[in-house]
Amino acid sequence: MSSQSVRLVFPPNLHDEPIINRLLRQYSFTVNILRANVTAEQGWMDIQISGKTAEIESSFSWLRDQGIEVILLSN
Repeated sequence: MSSQSVRLVFPPNLHDEPIINRLLRQYSFTVNILRANVTAEQGWMDIQISGKTAEIESSFSWLRDQGIEVILLSN
């Protein structure tokens, strides 16, 4: 099992979408929300994901496909 911390940067049009809920329904890993800041203009969330490396990498592609910027914070 591996763990990665990332910052997710959400565009304004996705602020009302249940992205984390969809992420957890699609992938079998644990997500810990470390901190977040959401305003009308911008939103970001720092999360730690623990699970299989292949699933974590796949989830990053899925998030990017949704229009979310994924910034690696640490391994």
